Amino acid sequence: MRASAACVLGLALALALVGEAPAQRLAASDYALQCRGCHGADGAGVAGRVPSLRGVAALLETSAGRARLLAVPGVRQASVSDERLATLLAWVALRFAPSGAAPAFAPLGPEEVGRLRAQRGSSQRLR
Repeated sequence: MRASAACVLGLALALALVGEAPAQRLAASDYALQCRGCHGADGAGVAGRVPSLRGVAALLETSAGRARLLAVPGVRQASVSDERLATLLAWVALRFAPSGAAPAFAPLGPEEVGRLRAQRGSSQRLR
């Protein structure tokens, strides 16, 4: 019984991934490689050490919040292109939005990500 439950769960996960858009699958993969190690699979972070990602959508609602988000070293220096970072941040904002909340932000574009990274002197400039 346990093996068949695992097979069903694996099949459900595979079908869910197939149904996702390629950009969303890439963002989920980038999250796993760039963010999950500190913020966890659920984006909760570690109290007193690593912030929760639940407030990312609110940061994206204002220009000051967007600049603040791109000033975070782990974000600014992420080893992904500006385009992938913009997609990743939108994915994070939607994935970890508080339950019942309807985020009201305009996604970052790669040009804005590049400009904000450059303002903070990012050493990581991938294309």
